[in-house]
Amino acid sequence: MSHVTADLDMAGNLPESVSMVSMASETSDSAAKEKRPLFRLLAAAAQTGASNFILAYNVRAGIAVLVRIVLLLQKKQFKQVANLKVLLSEKHLSFRVEAVSMGLFIGWFTGGYQALKAIIKRLRDVDDEEVDDPTTTIVAGTLAGTAVVFVEPERRRSLALYALARALQCLYNSAKSRDVWHFWGSQWAHGDSLLFGITSAQVMYTFIMRPSILPKEYSSFIHRTGPVAWKVLHFVQRNTNGEPVEPSEVTRFLADVESPVQYSCQHNQPTIIPCGLIHHPTSSCSYGFLLTLVKAMRSTLPLYMSLNIVPQVVLQFRRFLRTPFYSLFRGVIGGFRSTLFMGSFVAIYQAAICVHRQIFQRDHKFAYFAAGLVSSFAIFIEAKGRRSELALYVLPRAVDSLFIMLRDKRWLADVPYGEVMLFGVSMGAIMFCFEHERKNLSPMVRSLLDRFLVASKQ
Repeated sequence: MSHVTADLDMAGNLPESVSMVSMASETSDSAAKEKRPLFRLLAAAAQTGASNFILAYNVRAGIAVLVRIVLLLQKKQFKQVANLKVLLSEKHLSFRVEAVSMGLFIGWFTGGYQALKAIIKRLRDVDDEEVDDPTTTIVAGTLAGTAVVFVEPERRRSLALYALARALQCLYNSAKSRDVWHFWGSQWAHGDSLLFGITSAQVMYTFIMRPSILPKEYSSFIHRTGPVAWKVLHFVQRNTNGEPVEPSEVTRFLADVESPVQYSCQHNQPTIIPCGLIHHPTSSCSYGFLLTLVKAMRSTLPLYMSLNIVPQVVLQFRRFLRTPFYSLFRGVIGGFRSTLFMGSFVAIYQAAICVHRQIFQRDHKFAYFAAGLVSSFAIFIEAKGRRSELALYVLPRAVDSLFIMLRDKRWLADVPYGEVMLFGVSMGAIMFCFEHERKNLSPMVRSLLDRFLVASKQ
C-alpha cells in the first residue's frame, strides 16, 4: 500500500516537475540568447553588408548592360547584341566606379546598421537583445547614415534631400495616425500630382534660367531629352536678363543646324526669342511637337526599360523564378508607360512655350515656370502608385535649386558636411518607422529595406 501511495505522489508531482524542467530550459535558452558572442553578431552584419554590396553592384551593372542592349536594338545592330566584346566594352559601359560606389554605400549602411544595433544593445545591457527599442534604432540608423560618404560629393546633397523627403513623409504619417497633426490638403485625391507639378516647374525654371546649379547629370539628361540646343538656351537667358542677342549669332546658329526657320529681328534687343529656334528642325509648331515627342521617347526608352525590368529580376528574384514571363511583361509595360510619360512631359512643355509666344509679344521668366505646371499634367499617364514616388524624386532637386538661389542671395548659408548630417538624421527617422511603424513608411522604401535588411538574413 505504501508503494502505491508513493507512486501516486510521484505521479501527482510529475506535471510540476515537467513544468520546472521546461521553465529551466526556457531560462537556459534565454540566457544563451543573451550571451550570444558579439563577434558572431558582427560577423552576421559583415555578411549582410557583403551580400548587399554584391546585390547593389549587380543592379547598377544590370541597368547599364540593359541600356546598352536597348540602344543597340534601336540602332538595329542585332549582331552586336550577341557579341560580348562589343556589348561589354568599357568604351560604352562606364558604370564600374558608380557601381562600386553604390555597392559600398548600401553594403556599409545595411551591415553597419546591424552591427551598430548589436554594439549599442551590448553597451546599454538590454534585457532582450532580440527586441529593437526606438532609441537603439534611431541611433544606429543615424550613425549608419554616414555611409553616404561613399557617394560622389555632387550626388550627396540630392540623396540627403531625398532621404529627408522620405523621413518627413513617414513622420507625418505617424503624426497623422495619432491625430497629432493633419496637413491641409493631404486628403486630396491628386495631392501627389500637385506636388509633382510645383516641383517639376521649379526644376524646369532652373534648367532654363540657371542650368549650372542643377546636378550635372540631371541637367544633361533634361538637355538630351528635350529639343532645345544649348545656344538657344543661352539666347533665352540673355534676352530675359536684358542682355543683347546679336542677330548674326542667331542666323549663324540656324545655318549651322541647317534649319528652315527664318530670324527677322535686325537689332540685338529682341522682345522675345521665337519658338522656331527651340524646334529648329522645322518651322511648324505642330510638327515640332511630334518631333520632340518621338525624340524624347526614343532617348528615354532604354533608361526606363532598364529601370523597370532590372528591379523585377534582381530585387524580386524569387517571384521572377516563379513567374518569369509575367515579371518581364510587367517590366516592359511599366517601361513603355514611363517612356510615354516623359515624352509627353517634354513635348507639352515645348507646346506651352509655343503658345506663350503666339499670345504674348514679350518674354518673361515666369512663363518657363508656368510651362512646367502645364506639362506636369503628363503625370496622369503614370500609374497612381508611381505619382507620389516621382513627386518625391523631383522634390529634392527643386528644393536644392531653390536653396542655391537663396544662398547666392545670402539669405541662407552652407553647412560643412551638412548633407552627411542631414542624411544620417533622415535615415534615423526612416529606420524608426521601418522597425516600429511600418505602416507609415512608403511601400517602395519598405520593400527596398525588406530586400536589403530582411531578405539578406534568410
